[in-house]
Amino acid sequence: MIISVKTSVRSYDVVLEKGSLNRLDELLNLNRKVLIVTDDGVPETYSKTVMEQCKEPFIVTLPQGESTKSIDNYLYLLKVMVENSFTRSDCVLAVGGGVMGDLAGFAASTFMRGIDFYNVPTTVLSQVDSSIGGKVAVDFSGYKNIVGAFYPPKRVVIDVDTLKTLPQRQISNGLCESVKMAMTFDKDLFGMFEKGDFDIET
Repeated sequence: MIISVKTSVRSYDVVLEKGSLNRLDELLNLNRKVLIVTDDGVPETYSKTVMEQCKEPFIVTLPQGESTKSIDNYLYLLKVMVENSFTRSDCVLAVGGGVMGDLAGFAASTFMRGIDFYNVPTTVLSQVDSSIGGKVAVDFSGYKNIVGAFYPPKRVVIDVDTLKTLPQRQISNGLCESVKMAMTFDKDLFGMFEKGDFDIET
C-alpha cells in the first residue's frame, strides 16, 4: 500500500508493506553514499539488512533513549558525513523509533542545506506518528525539540514485520497514540478501537 502525504513543503509517499525492509533497494535510491542512523535498541539484523542493499553504507549506532536526541549527536552525524566526503547527491536513512527519525532528519535537513532523507520506522509509535509530517528536531538546554525544522522525508517505508521484536509495552504505547488520533480526526477508526473490530499481527 502506498499512502501519499502532502505538506506545505513537499509531498512524499509512505510505503506500507510487510517484508519491505528486504527490498529497500527497489523502493529507495540507495545507489550512493548512505548514512544509516540507528540505535542499540534496534535489532542489529535490521541495520545489516539495510547496509547490504546500499552501494556505500556508513552506519552510526547510538544509545537508545531521548537523551540521544542532542546537539552533540547531531554534530557527530555531520562530522561523519564530512569525514566521508558526503555530497548533496548522498542521503541519510533512519532505522528505529522517533528519536532516530528526528535526529537523522534534522542532520539531513541542514547538511549542505539539505540532502535526501529516508525514514524506516520500526516502532508502532514512530510508524503512526513521528515518521509522518516532516517535523525533525533535537533537544537543547533542557527543552524538547526546541531546535528543528520542517523537512519531510523523501519517502517513508513501514515494514510491519519489524514490530515482531517489540515488547508489548512499546506496542501499547503506539496504539495509545493511534486511539488519540482516531478520537481527534477519524470517527470510523475510533469505532474500530471501541469494538475491537480488527486484527493486529506483530
